[in-house]
Amino acid sequence: MSQQEQEHDQARQSRHMRRKQKRNRRGIAFGGLLATALIVGGWGYMVAHNDPSQATSTVETPKTDASAEETSKDKEKDSADQEKKKEPKKSKKEAAPEISSAAWIKRPFADVYQDANRTSVIYKADLGDVYEVLDAKDGMVHLKLSDAVEGYIPETDVQMEAPSSLKDEKLLSTLGQVVANQPIDKPEQYLGKPLETFEAKYGKLGNTQKDAVNTYHFSNAGYLLVVSDGVVEAIDWMNVSASGLTALGDPVVKTDYGTWYEGEKLQLKAFPDNGSTRLRLARDPGK
Repeated sequence: MSQQEQEHDQARQSRHMRRKQKRNRRGIAFGGLLATALIVGGWGYMVAHNDPSQATSTVETPKTDASAEETSKDKEKDSADQEKKKEPKKSKKEAAPEISSAAWIKRPFADVYQDANRTSVIYKADLGDVYEVLDAKDGMVHLKLSDAVEGYIPETDVQMEAPSSLKDEKLLSTLGQVVANQPIDKPEQYLGKPLETFEAKYGKLGNTQKDAVNTYHFSNAGYLLVVSDGVVEAIDWMNVSASGLTALGDPVVKTDYGTWYEGEKLQLKAFPDNGSTRLRLARDPGK
């Protein structure tokens, strides 16, 4: 091949390569445009059609083992029960006495005076009566007998410490044996209560007597109520036999004029009365 022919062939090949490169560049550019169009169109479709409220999660919620929870709760309950069993039981708190500073009359018919100089006797206190102590000085004890009455009594006629006691149940059991055909159901429930509470059950007792401290309401059924400041302090039964009282053992005080048995919150006292016995169930506000 001549030199002229060689140059002509090289020129032809060069033009062919340039045309091929140009076609390749057009294809690449077209492919890029197409990819961009697809990406933008897909994003627009997603924005237009994805409602967050309708989205669902593909993450599974862990399942709770019900039996495991119940077992855990049972263990906690058993543990709590064990702790409660370990706690010491609280002792029942006893009610405070109605009278914080009290004096108990040690003999029947004890004279109570108007003043500490013993000018005049204003009241005869019964064996076992309990009164509030206001003061004690020079051998005389200043007592509050009722809301309206105060008086003075020699220290020798009172004791300032609560006497030893029997069980109230024992006193009430003996009362039930001594008083035949008891006309009052559970008489102890009316002690310390307003007179109206008793009258609502048994009616008003019309026959009354008074002294400086108490009002005595007599019943035709053989008993009387001792009332002070409108409150039932004691109940007396007339014409009973005192022989059954020996079952109570030794009394706090025993004299020819009265016998006094002391309970936890109650008193049982017997007084001679015209050849028979008057039996008194009283409350003790000092205990």
